Amino acid sequence: MNEHNQPSTPAHYVLHYYPSPNSLKVIILLQELGLDWEGRYVDLATGEQLTQTFAVLNPNRKVPVLESSNGDVVFESGAILEFLAQRHGAFMGANEAERWQCKQWLYWQMSALGPIGGQAHHFNKFAPEKVPYAIRRYTDESNRLYGVLNERLSQVPWLGGSYSIADMAVWPWLVHADWQGQSVSDFPALAAWYDAMQLRAAVAAAWASYPTREIAAEDYGILLNQRADVLKPG
Repeated sequence: MNEHNQPSTPAHYVLHYYPSPNSLKVIILLQELGLDWEGRYVDLATGEQLTQTFAVLNPNRKVPVLESSNGDVVFESGAILEFLAQRHGAFMGANEAERWQCKQWLYWQMSALGPIGGQAHHFNKFAPEKVPYAIRRYTDESNRLYGVLNERLSQVPWLGGSYSIADMAVWPWLVHADWQGQSVSDFPALAAWYDAMQLRAAVAAAWASYPTREIAAEDYGILLNQRADVLKPG
């Protein structure tokens, strides 16, 4: 490594992914940075993520995971975004104030929009039984979070001030707004930002290469009701 923590030779990256917002956000950054990378599909429906081979890469047995030809292995999508942005010196704000804004909104996505949106996806679309309270709870909270985004984006063009990994982290979670019982068009500032994201060449390229797939109902059970037993070697 040199003094800026950059590899001495350009790295080749491997992204272990499944079609999901968390994988898509990393694909967008890889495209924005113009890096040399390849994707390796992890079949969650068959439990590939639960194997001991995959556990070596991520003890939490989730995607995405990033490997580099320099020996780096990074899991958790927010950490991957920070790793790549810092390693390549881009998309983390133009100054210290923007860097902290970027981090705040990145962590907001990781702690709020992602978990709440994921629960809204589950109870609105995938749960084997309808649970009215859960549907209302996560749909309403998603609506509140969209309002938070709209408020922020009525003040600034991008979440961190300048375009950053915070924007890349949030956009994929709005692609299926209908699964959360929402419409982006109901929030004018958010809608303008959403359209601006779609106009970026890297976002368009990431979406065009994104292998959208919904897990069949008969295969979905492997993702539900997992307990500590799945951590034990087979």
